Amino acid sequence: MNAASLPPGRHLAALVSLLSCLLLTGCPDEGVVCSEGLSRCGDTCVDLTSESANCGECGNTCGTGQLCAQSACRCQQGATACGGACVDTQSSPQHCGGCAGEGGKVCQPFEVCMNGDCQGSCAGGMLQCGNACINGEADPNNCGACGNVCGDARSCRGSVCTYDVVATCFNTGQVVGIQSGSDFKGPNTLVASSPQSAARMLDVLLVLDSTRKLVQARLSDYGVLPASNDTGRAPNQVLVQDPYLYILNSSDNTLQVLRREGDPLPPGPPGSRFPNGITFTNVASVSFGANTNPFAMTRTGTHDLWVTLYGNLLGDPSAGGRVVRVSLANNEPAVVDTIVLPSGAALKPFPDNTTLSTPTGITEHHGKLYVTLNNLNPVTYSPGGPGLLARIDPTSRAVDLIDLGDGCLNPGSVAPVGEQLLVSCGGKAVYDTNFKLLSVERSALVLLDAQDRVVSTAPIQCSPGIGSCPIPAAGRFAVVGNRTYLGDTNGGRIFVHEVVGSTLVERRGLLDTSEPAIAACPASGFSLVSDVVALPKGF
Repeated sequence: MNAASLPPGRHLAALVSLLSCLLLTGCPDEGVVCSEGLSRCGDTCVDLTSESANCGECGNTCGTGQLCAQSACRCQQGATACGGACVDTQSSPQHCGGCAGEGGKVCQPFEVCMNGDCQGSCAGGMLQCGNACINGEADPNNCGACGNVCGDARSCRGSVCTYDVVATCFNTGQVVGIQSGSDFKGPNTLVASSPQSAARMLDVLLVLDSTRKLVQARLSDYGVLPASNDTGRAPNQVLVQDPYLYILNSSDNTLQVLRREGDPLPPGPPGSRFPNGITFTNVASVSFGANTNPFAMTRTGTHDLWVTLYGNLLGDPSAGGRVVRVSLANNEPAVVDTIVLPSGAALKPFPDNTTLSTPTGITEHHGKLYVTLNNLNPVTYSPGGPGLLARIDPTSRAVDLIDLGDGCLNPGSVAPVGEQLLVSCGGKAVYDTNFKLLSVERSALVLLDAQDRVVSTAPIQCSPGIGSCPIPAAGRFAVVGNRTYLGDTNGGRIFVHEVVGSTLVERRGLLDTSEPAIAACPASGFSLVSDVVALPKGF
């Protein structure tokens, strides 16, 4: 574990010790022992809060069209409760256009229900399932084929059942899917020891584990597949560009390049295109040099990969403070350019502080590169200056700094939201002698408009009216449409914000005006949501 695999700005040496105590140490010989947040039902471990086959208690199965949310069976989004059943009134021949007798009607035996109207036949490429006309590309009850039910709040996109968002739980070794819009959480599923990040390739979920493994799971249900690959030390981010896979190994200071071998099988049952997982071959490796600590990457154009070099605050910090361009031309990756980020007075250090830029997140937006700068004091590992964003012109190599405002310290992740830009700020953390988090100052989400001006800041904090409230700290996030799913690096939660015009509105969180935050990664005490990713909708 190193600076890149933990929330920047925390006391790294202390947290290394803390995290190592939280990893699984093995199971006793008697019976099944479930990881935290899961319950034992027979010989398996299940999530009673969101598993439709065991909703609220073992063996309590939700009905057709229902999902399990917060331990109770409910109708899926888009379905209507009619006569005790959940139906799609746009396609149900018994409740076409609405519940029968309440605005809807029962179609005749020779009719079908299409778009809420009884008609003679299905048209427009619709799939006929009985007397219902459905869109097999998107219908969660008939995904790709009649009767293929996605369940557990998953979407059907491109005839594949999947969640919109996946979060990785470092402490419990689990991944969890979240459906955008409804914000329903799927079952927590054990896939690894201490997952760091995730990505999708075809119908497989790829998970980087800090035990130096690339783990694979079925995208449909996160069942672990036999295929796996070795990685370097502290794999921190994975990027997919089929058939290639790029992995940053922070402690080894390398970029690892893998290539998918073989073609997927024809479409069939969920997870059948790669029934044993994907075979990857290591084809190249790029070394950035000792103590560089590569943290994040983004791809621009066809052949360029840009990587932030955080530096090693426990060793030689001078090797960081840079952004490098890796050329991928001719399948021979190599560092071809290095941009040194501002230092010294340009970082606006607070009184009695010396700071380093310590770059973390990076994204491309409007033809420019945007890099978050933690602005840390290399001795205390605490913010020594305001939260800053470096804006880089990749053509001229010009760099200028954007101040993220008084509400932001220790910025980490950055990503576009339409024409605007969003940054998460981890804040300034204070611990007691037992390394328990006592407080976090100025942890927030910051929204910048199309002119790169800060227009909205949403603090990530407990509401004064909440009694028991683990202190939150903003980490990585994913964007789906105008909604943002933000991981909590201390309390294991997911906060949901919506961009409404030029304002951030908290939809799920800790404020009195929002619904409760999503309990994504249950754990006693410290619980790290290590990554939150939005999965591509198609293959």
